[in-house]
Amino acid sequence: MSGKIEEVLAAEKKKERTGKSEGVQTVEKALTILTTFNHQQHLLGVTELSHKLGLPKSVVHRILISMQKYGFVEKDPLTEKYRLGLRVFELGKVAAGNINLRNIAFPIMQHMALITGESILLTIREGYAGVGIEFVEGAQSMTLKASHGMRLPLHCGASKKILLAFESDDFIEHYLATQNIVRLSDNSPMDPVQLRKELSQIRREQISITADEVDLGSTVIAAPIYDHEGSIAAGFGIGGPTFRFTKEKNMEYITLLRKYAREISLKLGYKPE
Repeated sequence: MSGKIEEVLAAEKKKERTGKSEGVQTVEKALTILTTFNHQQHLLGVTELSHKLGLPKSVVHRILISMQKYGFVEKDPLTEKYRLGLRVFELGKVAAGNINLRNIAFPIMQHMALITGESILLTIREGYAGVGIEFVEGAQSMTLKASHGMRLPLHCGASKKILLAFESDDFIEHYLATQNIVRLSDNSPMDPVQLRKELSQIRREQISITADEVDLGSTVIAAPIYDHEGSIAAGFGIGGPTFRFTKEKNMEYITLLRKYAREISLKLGYKPE
């Protein structure tokens, strides 16, 4: 009896492994199809792809149908061949934008960290979170949770609030209605009415200042960076121990943030009205 059970379990494990490997193989085939397109071969048919990749036409056709569904390829109605879809273009723009943003911002961030001694943050929005894509730690500063790669809610901390404040009213209302609006520092609920007022003030002043919202004992000040379309591209922040962020220092840092955020924005193609 136990031998029969072992056979059944072994068969199920083999089936599970096969299913996973088939899934991985399908993804690899789809990526191979995508990378076959180039400037010389921007239109490709099922038969051509089948010959080039050594795959059955039925497999190629099935994968193309799935990729068409999600906008990665589109079918030419005249030739019935396929070309890359707008989704690929959109992802390319996102990737290129982030690369350009980081390349432009990084030397300026290094300069700011050098002259202030505090940590400099570059944060972008991904869905309902802010993600640190670059971080330069100052010589006398502290490591912050909002540093490189960390995902944090948009309502927590200056470098994320600046991103939320410049979204549409519909986005902000949806965020407040669907997200867990609590403080990271003590998990206490935040007042949506007060948060709306704060976001409006951030829009007016083009500056966000928070203390103890993410890291206890730390203050962060952030300004918006704009892209070539005039939309917010990133939050540009400076952070460190609260005891060093005096009223005088805050004014100095706000001046620097505005100056260098504008410089980065202009290099990204931003055209002020």
